[in-house]
Amino acid sequence: MSSQSATLNTSDTDGKAVARDPRRWLILAVMSLGTLIVFLDLTVVNTALPSIASDLGASNSDLQWVVDSYVLVLAGLLMLAGSIGDRYGRKRWMTAGLLFFALGSVVGGLATSVETLILARAIQGLGAAFVLPATLSIVTNTFDRDERGKAIAIWTAVGGIGIGFGPAIGGYLIDRWDWSAAFWIHIPVIAVALVGQTVVKESRDPRHVGLDVPGAVTATLGISALVFAIIQGNEAGWTSPLIISSFTAAAILLAAFVRIEQRAKYPMLPLKFFRNRDFTGSVLVIGMMFFAGPATFFFLTQFFQLVQGRDPFEAGLLILPNAAAIVFASALAPTVTKRFGPKRTVMFSVATMALAAALFAGIESDWSSLHEIGLIMLFGFGFGLGMPALTDSIMAAVPVEDAGVGSAVNDVSRELGSALGIAVLGSFISALYRSNVDDVLTGQVDGDVVEMAQEGLGVLAGQSATLTPDVAQTAFAGASSAFIDAMNSGFWLSAAVLASGVVIAAVMLPNKARVVQVERTPDEAEDPIVRIDIVQQPEPALVSAGDGPPN
Repeated sequence: MSSQSATLNTSDTDGKAVARDPRRWLILAVMSLGTLIVFLDLTVVNTALPSIASDLGASNSDLQWVVDSYVLVLAGLLMLAGSIGDRYGRKRWMTAGLLFFALGSVVGGLATSVETLILARAIQGLGAAFVLPATLSIVTNTFDRDERGKAIAIWTAVGGIGIGFGPAIGGYLIDRWDWSAAFWIHIPVIAVALVGQTVVKESRDPRHVGLDVPGAVTATLGISALVFAIIQGNEAGWTSPLIISSFTAAAILLAAFVRIEQRAKYPMLPLKFFRNRDFTGSVLVIGMMFFAGPATFFFLTQFFQLVQGRDPFEAGLLILPNAAAIVFASALAPTVTKRFGPKRTVMFSVATMALAAALFAGIESDWSSLHEIGLIMLFGFGFGLGMPALTDSIMAAVPVEDAGVGSAVNDVSRELGSALGIAVLGSFISALYRSNVDDVLTGQVDGDVVEMAQEGLGVLAGQSATLTPDVAQTAFAGASSAFIDAMNSGFWLSAAVLASGVVIAAVMLPNKARVVQVERTPDEAEDPIVRIDIVQQPEPALVSAGDGPPN
């Protein structure tokens, strides 16, 4: 659709001119700020992890929980939060989410124990669960289909800026104050976002339906049980009663959720959305990209500081080019997607990330900064190029009235992918690290030093003053070698997951993007089951005539 005016659509579905909101770009800025807060918190704490380990005596498992308690609550509550926003007001609940996020930041800034820090991160996750789906659903509600791709690309780029700038900002603040600054930084940003809410109009699903409480409970508990089992499996033992019961509970709860959604009059997640291959394929590929992304930087920030001996700010600066690459690629994404189609764009982007992960699998302690930055930028470029097309595919496949649900599914795929990535890769790398430490250090140092090293490099660094210089040097050299070997195996696993994403994109994503939003039929004003309409663009120039539609 084209427009001669900055404030008018050509027409709506009835052929009538519809006024565009003249404040829509300002609203996008406010929503992008909310997104920045959420994604900044995914990585700003990473550069603080070595300091937290030293100051609070946190083990590798503790550090995983500092990261994953945020992502676990966020992923577990996203669909519920998106449904609440749709039904009772997206702006209202985004504002509540910002206030919860501020509370968690204050608790984290004042924390004096690992347990309090984990609680603070969980409170932040609660706030983020109401902020994140609201941002994308408000963007979808504010922008018409012809402008929405550009708006979503900007929204994605800002999220990438948060992910990329987080380690550098955290490192700078930690160098000048301490690790608590990684929590206090959110307060002024939240204050600006709350002021910006004054320009945002309230929006909601006009059907005034009730909340799907059984679906909300089973989805939240099922996702939480699954992530808990993966995080704790390495610590408690994969065959322990706790872990087996957690996996069993997750399977039962998630199966119950599917059954409830099939029968519910007003389901929290209408399962017929998943009949669209572009919707389902995009959800899966986003999850795989986030499986690899945050986990990569979770370990790289520790590698830069604990193995290579860089200070937090320097470690953060090394990751900063990732943000530049994401922003640059996100700016190219709409043009590239229009020219080559979503399938080819996403396949290339995920393959680029897989290549970067495979090259990272050869990392050594003496790698140069330029070598590291080059691979970080390659990784970020792939991420930034594919994410706008995937997000736009999801949001175009659901009616605007259900934007909160579509946004929540999009966000669940991100956050659950991130939680599972840190949990699975974290457990995998931690198990290899412990085994490697035992192989390398047994017989070289006393058994209690071996056990100390197995708790993590940060714990060993924090306790090195209690050891003689020769023992400390031997233990740290062996533990560093063990960490590098384990991390390299983790990168190979990330590359394999991303390679699977390329295959899924090839099979499930369309060559042609939707140009018209899926709409409810007139009787769907009362019936929440959506119609699956496919309205597509002309073939991109490089798409062969034999390629069929996505369904």
